[in-house]
Amino acid sequence: MSRTVSSLQEIPIGSIKPNPENPRLIFHEEEMSELLESIREVGIKVPIAVYEDRNKFCLLDGERRWRCAKRLNLRTIPAIAQPKPSKLENLLMMFNVHNVRVDWDIMPMAIKLDDIRKLLEKEGKPTNAKALAGITGVRLATVRRALELLDLPARYRRMLLKEAEKPRGEQRIKADLFIEVYKSLHTVERHVPEVFDKVEKAEYVDSMVTKYVDRVVDNVVGFRELSKIARAEQTKADRGHAVEAVVRLVRQSSYSIKDAYADTVQAAYEERDVAARVRTIIKKLEAFRSGRRLSADLRAALAQLRSEIGRLLDEQK
Repeated sequence: MSRTVSSLQEIPIGSIKPNPENPRLIFHEEEMSELLESIREVGIKVPIAVYEDRNKFCLLDGERRWRCAKRLNLRTIPAIAQPKPSKLENLLMMFNVHNVRVDWDIMPMAIKLDDIRKLLEKEGKPTNAKALAGITGVRLATVRRALELLDLPARYRRMLLKEAEKPRGEQRIKADLFIEVYKSLHTVERHVPEVFDKVEKAEYVDSMVTKYVDRVVDNVVGFRELSKIARAEQTKADRGHAVEAVVRLVRQSSYSIKDAYADTVQAAYEERDVAARVRTIIKKLEAFRSGRRLSADLRAALAQLRSEIGRLLDEQK
């Protein structure tokens, strides 16, 4: 690493290039527009940071400011020139400089975390999630989520990158989708593995993602219902029906998780919930003192309860 003294300069806009190691690969237009208007009104008050590289200056900090300056046709921009870092130093500097800014889109971050991991491997240094969180300053939970995304098939990684280019309010395909889908897959695999005797795991993932894209599943948390279906035996529901429902869910595009839930375990969960509530009521009633005069409201509620209990028990005869 060269050791030139850092200095504040006015550098021509055209002499500056983006940093190839910047984890912020995507710049959302609404954020850029706000900054552009601010610079138009008051100018650039905080210098960017650069290093000299092959007769050019490479950005370390301030790419959004630089992009806005280009749009405004400014000739120069205030910049602090720093020593040229190694590739690993460059990556880590990018993370540490930008970590306090607006949250990054997680897929671009994951790509750069993978680069850091590979460079650390070459140096024989730890590359687990905890080590990466420590060296980059990114929260451990975020690092773990990012690393999970690196295991996605390439087409899904491309899908996330493409979606990240949209304004944040218009983004629908996010990392949470794949995290929830794979969680549901692992639950199905653990509790009803015979499902995957009939369908491939890749087919399962493709089907769930498609259902979300087509809005057959309207919220990513809906995939959590699959864990209840997979655990059918715990509610004394029929395990075979649960297997059939999950397979049908994979193969039939219009069949929703809500449909599968209703066809398998919904009644069992409802009965379990009612039983628990009834036991709570019984304990409360047992605590009433003998001879206590009940209010009209409570007598009416108990009479209604007795009527409903009688109806249900009569239907079972």
